[in-house]
Amino acid sequence: MSASQRFEESGSPVVLSSSGSAVRKSPHRLRSAFLWLCVFCFLLSALYFLRAPLLRAVANAWMINELPTKADAIVVLGGAAQDRSFEAARLYHAGLAPTILVMNSELRATDSLGLTIPEAELVRRLLLTNGVPLEAVHTAGTNLTSTFEEALTVKRWSEASHATSFLIPTGSFHSRRVRWVFHKTFKDTARLTVVSISPEECQDWWKKEGSMIDFQNEVIKFGFYLVRY
Repeated sequence: MSASQRFEESGSPVVLSSSGSAVRKSPHRLRSAFLWLCVFCFLLSALYFLRAPLLRAVANAWMINELPTKADAIVVLGGAAQDRSFEAARLYHAGLAPTILVMNSELRATDSLGLTIPEAELVRRLLLTNGVPLEAVHTAGTNLTSTFEEALTVKRWSEASHATSFLIPTGSFHSRRVRWVFHKTFKDTARLTVVSISPEECQDWWKKEGSMIDFQNEVIKFGFYLVRY
């Protein structure tokens, strides 16, 4: 038996502390710690190998993609004009609404200098180029800067036009915040249908930097909306 360690009759190891007192090392505790370490490593491995279906499921659960139904108007929100304009034109030509309502977003510095055209004008031109008649395109709002302001603008337009149903095409990650803020603004006074333009982007969003940033930003913005509004 060495000076640093000895065994009792039970066979349990006892380690001498610096003061000379005996401190028992429990084999049961050592086994428990080892088992928990194995469980932890197993869970990490499972998360790694199942990361694709798990991350895909998270995005699909976040996305709102309701079945398009006939409405009084299609709303083109500010931002992502290239995507929302073409989807609005597609929904219009599918006979789902007689009117397209374009949000008049805040002017950019280059718009004020005449170097670029305002987004609302760009959307209008895209719609006309895609065969939407001029009389079907309406613009609402002034210098809108947020989805919340857009929801208020659509509600005021609906009260003036007596429209009671809207189709709102938008991005997959933006869709949840859009549905929340529009339902909160309208308070069940209109039928609101939120359509995701590209639901396939949820399939491998973690592999693309742009999609990762969009998803992260939307989670943060949605949390802000819950607190702010």
